[in-house]
Amino acid sequence: MYDALLFAIAIFFGWIIFDFVKHKKFTKENVLSALIVAVIAGVAWAIIEWIF
Repeated sequence: MYDALLFAIAIFFGWIIFDFVKHKKFTKENVLSALIVAVIAGVAWAIIEWIF
């Protein structure tokens, strides 16, 4: 479970950095999309850990 949380945090910050480099500014939409992707990735990682 701890791995899934760290994975989600890494995805969130990676997505934020990618969007900042791409658009040269922070917007609410970029932060929200990064948060949504991070939550989905964290949940998916937790499910994969639970199954295997």
